[in-house]
Amino acid sequence: MNAISAATTRILAVTAVAALTAVGLTVLSVQSAHADPLPSPANIQQRDGNLVTADALPTVQIDSGYVWAQTMIGSTVYAAGSFSNARQAGAAPGSGTLTPRSNVLAYDITTGNLTAWAPAVNGVVKSIAASPDGSRIYLGGSFNQVNGQTRYTVAAVDATTGQLVAGFNPSVGGSGVYAMVATANTLYVGGLFTQANGVARQNLAAFSTANGALLGWAPTTDLQTDAMVMDPTNTKLIIGGRFGGVNGVAQRGLAALDLTDGSILPWAAPATVINGASSGPNAGQAGIFGLTADSGAVYGTGWVTANVATGNLEGVFSAEAGSGDIRWVADCHGDEYGVYSTGSVVYTTSHTHQCDTVGLAPEQPTRTYRYIQAFTTSVGGILTRSPSVSSIYQDWSGTPSPSPYAWYPDFTVGTASGLGQAGLSITGNTQYISVGGEFGSVNNRQFQGLVRFAIHPAGARRWVRVWPRRPGRERPPRNPRARCGSASRPTGIATICMRPTPSTGKAPPRPWPAQSPTRRGGTPRTCS
Repeated sequence: MNAISAATTRILAVTAVAALTAVGLTVLSVQSAHADPLPSPANIQQRDGNLVTADALPTVQIDSGYVWAQTMIGSTVYAAGSFSNARQAGAAPGSGTLTPRSNVLAYDITTGNLTAWAPAVNGVVKSIAASPDGSRIYLGGSFNQVNGQTRYTVAAVDATTGQLVAGFNPSVGGSGVYAMVATANTLYVGGLFTQANGVARQNLAAFSTANGALLGWAPTTDLQTDAMVMDPTNTKLIIGGRFGGVNGVAQRGLAALDLTDGSILPWAAPATVINGASSGPNAGQAGIFGLTADSGAVYGTGWVTANVATGNLEGVFSAEAGSGDIRWVADCHGDEYGVYSTGSVVYTTSHTHQCDTVGLAPEQPTRTYRYIQAFTTSVGGILTRSPSVSSIYQDWSGTPSPSPYAWYPDFTVGTASGLGQAGLSITGNTQYISVGGEFGSVNNRQFQGLVRFAIHPAGARRWVRVWPRRPGRERPPRNPRARCGSASRPTGIATICMRPTPSTGKAPPRPWPAQSPTRRGGTPRTCS
């Protein structure tokens, strides 16, 4: 590094930290770790070996309703929500064979095929967790029977047979259980409730996994808890929701709790991401929807239906394991929902309509929504100032951001949940992801409620869509052999150029299709 670039780096770092400190934000200083200043906004990344393709793979469907939560054991995805039947992959509504499934089902993520696992739950299931040893699936929601036996909003079933686990019969009284974390000895639950096993509990409780006995862990939130995840250090439980207070003190939407006594632990993220209010006209109109973790960080998604004073983040954040220091923020406008990290890539579901601060599409003259995104887990740039900064949207400029991927599966929205969204949850492993929600199609093909994507998709369509449709943009070029910057292939983010495929050394043999895909196995690059 020469003296000029080193000095520039130091100035940028000091300026960014000073600006963020002035508005009360706690973030890691990242500039000094890089030889050159980070780009602002971050550069868009083309697909690499860590990212799944945009091919939507054949997946068992639900016949109506929605998938709210998912978890995995091995290659099996366990999906939960509100539905009464499963429908074979690709079959249109009203056609194909229906297989009864009562609000929960399981399928093989490598094939997309439904398994025989079929507990019968008589109400909505909004949280699902696997035991660490893979023997049990815990269910939480708004129900009072499982497999014909009484179970009040919490149950444990065998991960293979679907039968109730004998000797485990806790009960929770209230609207429902919406979040769960299971350890070998303890099941932590969160939601909207007032008692557990007949004892007063306010939206949080813990049970022994051995016999369902209520434990002494008794923190409180003043509004509902919607998400929880174990910090990667296994020393604290991270909770999220639409609350404004925890244990009687101000703690808006996000907190870290002691695993034994439920006290609030030091964790930096809630000082920066402030989403929640429990009083006034905007009570309950902002929150944290989803939480997940990998070995190095916790990730969360934020939503706001009021103003900055109620919630300051529509988007996704990454917080360092242990400390909770904010690693990065992607402040894409439009609420975010499900979140999942592979350790290299973070996937989120949403209805984003403006994401130029992180290098994606700006607001369009006719509002256009994207329903799924992918980001690097590492810092890739610095957020720019959003043109929409106002009493509605906070100015996050100067904050570290991830790099976004050029990855654009198309979803249509559904209405079954009342939210009018597409994807609501994501799970997966290093080779696949599974998206659950209330969507009715993906990439203009029949997928209802469930869809999977893979890094190496077997039997996938030959062409992969990588160019997002945006009103006001020119259609993709028809001539795949045109040079970048030519009249038939203008420069800019909307155009993807095609290098010869490794297998043939030749460009694709047919005209560029209307959806502007690239050939799987080729190497796309953005014209510049």
